[in-house]
Amino acid sequence: MNWLSLSGTAVLGLVLSVWCGPASAASSSDWDRCKDVNNADAVARSLAACTRILNDRGQAKFHAMALRNRCGIRITDGDYDEALVDCNRAARMEPDSAIVFIRRGMIYDKKKDFDRAIADYNEAIRIDPNRADAHFNRALVWESKGDTDRAIEDYSRAVRLNPDDDEARAALRRLRR
Repeated sequence: MNWLSLSGTAVLGLVLSVWCGPASAASSSDWDRCKDVNNADAVARSLAACTRILNDRGQAKFHAMALRNRCGIRITDGDYDEALVDCNRAARMEPDSAIVFIRRGMIYDKKKDFDRAIADYNEAIRIDPNRADAHFNRALVWESKGDTDRAIEDYSRAVRLNPDDDEARAALRRLRR
């Protein structure tokens, strides 16, 4: 190999690849895909990316985030049992993450376990009282339980926190009739 013909960047890249070993299994595109939580058309690709991150020991400090995202992807896919497994693991790793409790509350709501859903939304609100989505989702559960007063209270909070939330505003109008 003619070292003189290589650019400085190429030499640095060659040195780093020899010194650091193979690149980690999880790439930056895996992170982009793993963050694609609400895209129903990309579920398999997003799940695979999150799983690659979780299998990469070099990415261990990001495993809680990958679990949280994979939980959300599985909710989008309707795989509530596996989503619950991921959310439970993420909650143990990130006990102060409001989004973990919001997502787990969504799972319990889908499973019609309303008391657990409310408990998780309560925890999310305790962690971050300004999460409009936690108030909105808890309002949905109160409404499912037939507690219109509490639903109105939470929809109102959601609108105060996010005045552009058309769904919460529509729910308030509907319930106040």
